Amino acid sequence: MRRILIALLSLALSGCYLSRSADKPDELERTWAGATVAVPLSRYDTDLDDVRGSMRANEQALLSAGLDRKIPTVVFLHGCSGLHGGYRMSLDFLSDQGYAVIAPDSFSRVYKPKSCDWRTKSAGYHVGVVGFRLAEAEYAVAQAKRFPWVDPDRIVLMGQSEGGLTTANYDADGIAAKVVLGWTCQIPWPPLWGLDGPDDLPVMSVVSARDRWFQPWYVQGHCGEHMERFADGTSLVLDGSSHHVMREQETRDAVAGFLARVAPTPDPVKTARR
Repeated sequence: MRRILIALLSLALSGCYLSRSADKPDELERTWAGATVAVPLSRYDTDLDDVRGSMRANEQALLSAGLDRKIPTVVFLHGCSGLHGGYRMSLDFLSDQGYAVIAPDSFSRVYKPKSCDWRTKSAGYHVGVVGFRLAEAEYAVAQAKRFPWVDPDRIVLMGQSEGGLTTANYDADGIAAKVVLGWTCQIPWPPLWGLDGPDDLPVMSVVSARDRWFQPWYVQGHCGEHMERFADGTSLVLDGSSHHVMREQETRDAVAGFLARVAPTPDPVKTARR
């Protein structure tokens, strides 16, 4: 029965993995314009103000920011419920570490089917959603490189839950590392099973051992089970049930250490004493 289920899901996925609107330019632009940004410009130039808010409202200011150094950037992919207020702590934490953060909004699309129900901890309602999310991630990475202060060699892709599934399966060029949060890399759809990317790409994953989203047999486990071929792989399994793992201090400490190693930030500007 298990083999039959996997075969049927694989067949369904092969036809639905990318739906026709997934990579439409106007839809991708909406996810970019709807992104939330957190850029700590003042950390590197005290004459500049930090930028926080929507990409739509701040893109021109970011394009014209006269920062004289390159800084690393995290492209952050939200989960299946969207870019809700609960992500603010994660984005602020990354920005406080010295990273520019860009979080595209998949729900800014005109066509965005529901893919999960957070109340019942169930997902898989729209099997083509990962095609949407992969296209959004690649678009955001490319768009981020237009900013003159972004270091193109230090762009990290990070994703939570559905965004973690997307990050795990991202195999396009242009990123320095990936961080998979709140995902197990276990799924009965072979095209999305495990971790994609070149062997020399630094990879980190964090998941809780008793996360309620991952109690069914077909999603149990952790991404560390797929890291053998990666030269630089870090897997953290938390002893708890938290789904939004960046809310845990252990996760924040581990992520900060990983980022400092694979995409270090420049030294901040020292503020003169008054």
